[in-house]
Amino acid sequence: MSEHVHSQESFAIPGLIRRYVDRNVGSGPAPRRVRFAQIGKMQLKPGRWLSFAAKQEMAIHRVEFAWDARFRLATLVSVHVRDWYRDGDGGLDGRLFGRMPIIHAGGAEVARGEAMRYLAELPWAPHAMLANHALEWREIDGRSVEVSTLVGKTRVAVMLQLDSQGDITEASADARPRLVGKEAVPTAFRGIYSEYRVIGGVRMPTRAEAAWLLSEGPYPYFRGRLTDFVVD
Repeated sequence: MSEHVHSQESFAIPGLIRRYVDRNVGSGPAPRRVRFAQIGKMQLKPGRWLSFAAKQEMAIHRVEFAWDARFRLATLVSVHVRDWYRDGDGGLDGRLFGRMPIIHAGGAEVARGEAMRYLAELPWAPHAMLANHALEWREIDGRSVEVSTLVGKTRVAVMLQLDSQGDITEASADARPRLVGKEAVPTAFRGIYSEYRVIGGVRMPTRAEAAWLLSEGPYPYFRGRLTDFVVD
């Protein structure tokens, strides 16, 4: 059993998660953060998938991340998008050619949605599952757990599903804020993780897909894979 597990015995972390971390991270002290690179596509408008290349950082001891991506719109035309959460605040900013502001979203609802992104992406920062004391866990059954955190005075939560091998294969929530124009609308979402392998010394899913679960059916909006991973 890893040193992570022994050092966190006082926290109510489900055995499913302890075993997941022990299997995928191994022994040793938790790092301050993880950094990784992604490539993929996002469907920002129905029928229009745009390719992106991104770099992301996730803090291990607190709920915090930053995602910096470049989307190619056309030859020599790109949009730089930054998605982030820190200290109870979060937002989304987009700039054409990295300079001209074209997208901005912020406020309490957006911050809650960004905090939920951190929770949903914990398989890409598995060290945080035991080291981040801002997380609270609740085991639902033998294959699922709920992880939650506070954003201000509001608790947000994400469900993580595990397969028969003990790997996290799905993250979901019934009401995650989704931007519709300038309004954040609570919407169900689901993310699927696959292709576990060792990258940067850590075993984790290297592919992911995400979709909003709309009344007319699923609306997939993200398909990506990790290309690099390091711990600091």
